[in-house]
Amino acid sequence: MTDSLNFDGLSLKSNSALLSEIQSDLQAIYSPNGEEIDFSSSSPDGQFSQLLATIGTTHRELLASIYNATDPSKCDKAQQDSKYQLNYLFRKGGSYTTQNIAITATKTVTLQGLDGSYEDNITTAFTVSDDSGNLWYLIDTTTIFAGVSNLPFRAAQIGAIVPTIGTITNMLTIIDGIVSVNNTVGYTSLGVEEESVLDFRIRRDRSTANQSGNNADTIQGQILALNTVKDCVVWVNDTNTTDSTGTLAHYLWVIVDGGANTDIADIIYSNKGGCGTRGNITVPISTISAQTLNINFDRPNVIPLYVKFNIQTISGAEAINQPGIKKNIGENLIYNISEDAETSKVTAIASEAIDITGGGGYPLNVLISTGGSATASVSGSGITGADVDVVTFQTVLGNISTGNYVFTYVSDSWQFNANNIELEDYGITYTGTPQNNADITVAFTEGTWSEYIPVSSIADKFRTDENKIYITVI
Repeated sequence: MTDSLNFDGLSLKSNSALLSEIQSDLQAIYSPNGEEIDFSSSSPDGQFSQLLATIGTTHRELLASIYNATDPSKCDKAQQDSKYQLNYLFRKGGSYTTQNIAITATKTVTLQGLDGSYEDNITTAFTVSDDSGNLWYLIDTTTIFAGVSNLPFRAAQIGAIVPTIGTITNMLTIIDGIVSVNNTVGYTSLGVEEESVLDFRIRRDRSTANQSGNNADTIQGQILALNTVKDCVVWVNDTNTTDSTGTLAHYLWVIVDGGANTDIADIIYSNKGGCGTRGNITVPISTISAQTLNINFDRPNVIPLYVKFNIQTISGAEAINQPGIKKNIGENLIYNISEDAETSKVTAIASEAIDITGGGGYPLNVLISTGGSATASVSGSGITGADVDVVTFQTVLGNISTGNYVFTYVSDSWQFNANNIELEDYGITYTGTPQNNADITVAFTEGTWSEYIPVSSIADKFRTDENKIYITVI
């Protein structure tokens, strides 16, 4: 093989090929009569030839780096930033965790949101905090009525801010009529740090649709270019009847993970043509002709995904770093909106996670599940009813089997397995005043473990985190 640059691209000699060629040439120069030169790694001639091969390989690596920098699909880091800005694309500086928070009001109240200032941190938006001091801002200005309203908030800080259920209870903005706040469910989407080389490359490839003649592709490309958007799907029904997804004839259905409502609505309005829009989020847009048009879109339907697998250790390997492996998988196992969940992706990411954290094994028997089901019943005196959030319950207890789990009130505290606990940590709530030896029994039914779980709706998005990953080392 020779080094070449032609219609097929750049081809360069490998280090082994270069070393073989150098040693062959040295043999021909210094031993033309066939005497064997000692090219072993410990000999002077062997070390000299390896040095020449290393110099040649280093130069070729530099040449390959320069060549790849000219190709947007191969360049990375600083070259990626430089090339992509020619397409007016800039690396995203990270995204925020979003979280639905239950707001309890005693009267009709209008709460100020971030609105068009989604990326600002100096704000007058309604602000709450969790027990760790993390701030959370209301995303959109909303009028709520007496009762409980679940509203979307975002973390003040970029990155993976993971709140524990029941810990966002502090109101920093005091408003008459608002009596309490609480995060009774898990986060909607988890924030990430600065956009990686791979993610930036994928977004650049998808952004070529920004100027497409197809309005659906254009909407998707421009929404994906928004700094805080993680994912977007645009479904168009161009038939004359309602389709199998429930989308009306000549309607667009846009599902977006991340981003400000107003920014998303502006893009949809500017590119939708004569199509109607579908979704539970409604943003009014004022037109030049003094009309007010309602633009609708949806947020993804987040489905918790549980993962379990065995790690077959390799003889002589170091101890398996389970926390590190779980953390790595939780950060990198990403299913997009409307993407079916299947275990080949888990296997690949788990294998890489094992290597990154020290190696020594490989994943076997990988299975996934959307979790089990649970009901709560009460016995004894004082308690009139109980409920359980199955996602919290299963996440806290881990890879549990079908059965009854009993929580008992003893000496002014709740106990589980003879240990004092806080019921809310297990997703359990109750009504009434418990008396000594009152019980709450959670009947849990294990979910189905499989290798493939299809989405039931285009808006579905599977999500996992390190607390939903179960590993057995064998």
